[in-house]
Amino acid sequence: MAFGMHNKRLMKDALGERGGSKRRSNLWPIAAGAAAGALAGYVLSTPRGRHMLDEVVVLLDDFSSGCARFSQACARAQLSASESWNAVTRGITATSVRTR
Repeated sequence: MAFGMHNKRLMKDALGERGGSKRRSNLWPIAAGAAAGALAGYVLSTPRGRHMLDEVVVLLDDFSSGCARFSQACARAQLSASESWNAVTRGITATSVRTR
């Protein structure tokens, strides 16, 4: 009897009766990705599309350099805050040692 149940389960899996809706729902992202890729391929094959791509590359390069400058400014601010904190704590410990 257990062998018969095992065969039914395998048949349901083979026929797609179990989880059939799950398989269908997984096709939508694939179809959307294929459509987006086809659209991108068409747009980039035109002269206007290639010009837009060149502009996007320039904008991304500008954005990247701006992010790098911001990161450097944050690092300088962190270093300055750390040095200030060290100066303050050294000043407090120096005065507290003198008063004792």
